[in-house]
Amino acid sequence: MTTESEIYESNANEIVAESGFYDFKLLRTTTYAMLYRARKAGKYFLVKTTKDNSERQLSMLRREYELSIGCDHSNIVHIYTFEENMSVGAGIIMEYIEGFTLSEYLAKNPTVADCNRIFEELLSCVGYLHKRGIIHNDLKPENILITRTDNTLKLIDFGLADNDAQFAMRTLGCTPQYASPELRAQSSKIDARSDIYSIGMIMTDIFQQKYRTISKRCLNINPDKRYGNTTAIQLAWRHRHRPTKVILSILASIIFILPLILFGHTKFTEYNETKMQEQLFTKIECDVKDIYANISDSISRAVYYEFANNHIVSFWEEVATYQKRHISTISDAKLNALATYVYTSALNLYHNSLQEQAKTLPTIPKDEMAINEQMFYYSLLEKRQPYCPFSAE
Repeated sequence: MTTESEIYESNANEIVAESGFYDFKLLRTTTYAMLYRARKAGKYFLVKTTKDNSERQLSMLRREYELSIGCDHSNIVHIYTFEENMSVGAGIIMEYIEGFTLSEYLAKNPTVADCNRIFEELLSCVGYLHKRGIIHNDLKPENILITRTDNTLKLIDFGLADNDAQFAMRTLGCTPQYASPELRAQSSKIDARSDIYSIGMIMTDIFQQKYRTISKRCLNINPDKRYGNTTAIQLAWRHRHRPTKVILSILASIIFILPLILFGHTKFTEYNETKMQEQLFTKIECDVKDIYANISDSISRAVYYEFANNHIVSFWEEVATYQKRHISTISDAKLNALATYVYTSALNLYHNSLQEQAKTLPTIPKDEMAINEQMFYYSLLEKRQPYCPFSAE
């Protein structure tokens, strides 16, 4: 017999079934909701209902269902349907997960590799939500489950998720410890960077004092100084060991420069400069490849109604930022010109491949269309919203 997750209450009440669901068992009661485990056709499901069946709570429950029903990601709890006629009241029917909360899982001292993978899965599913225009608004360890079977992360509870965080605050409130300063202050200017603050808090829980450069930026009080999106965090995460590599490079450079000081050979100087150029060019090619791989991964996770244009724009923004930070700062004009040439060659190589992948996603139609239809599509692109077909109604 399967052991129940420790996140649920024991000695729960049994309730008679209706509407095809049976063997209802109360698992957990929150401030606004009740969670039941139920069976249908021999399979377990999780049923989320309101606590008092009031019109206000029913409205919020249905709102949560409408936001989450379209989400299809391996690290997000799967939503099946909304049932009106059950003995426990109307409720959301979702995937039943046997697992631990993130806090419980971390208490078991998981391996470094597992912690790294779980953090990457969190970035992946939160980034997926943001691309769909959804802000979770309540990212915290209690809403992150790790499955018993394969230690996979599952993000749950969209009770506060919305494009309008202020409305969610007025309606339900949030968890102050993990909420961003602007969310706690009920600011009207809430965007994806509010979730990024919460990610910084969770990152501290997972890694303690490690990777402070990344978590500190996520936790900046000023949203403008945080990472702008999860893609930027993923890029920083992939390069998290770069400071160590820089130190090793400096030490290696000292070892190479020492013979120059001792012997003063011109040929050694020329050889060393050539090596430094080769190392720089290799670094440029690797970094552009990393940017491409990140955007390519984003496209592979995209759903059919996301604009290809948004992914291409993200790619150009990343590489433009890279060029400004790493190439335009080279003081030697000749070396700068050579680096720019290598950068452009690498960029063209991966951009062409990216264009091929992006053909699987919709773009703005090329044929002639009415001006109102054009304005509709361009408005979606400007706001980075998912693709949806134009309707003249």
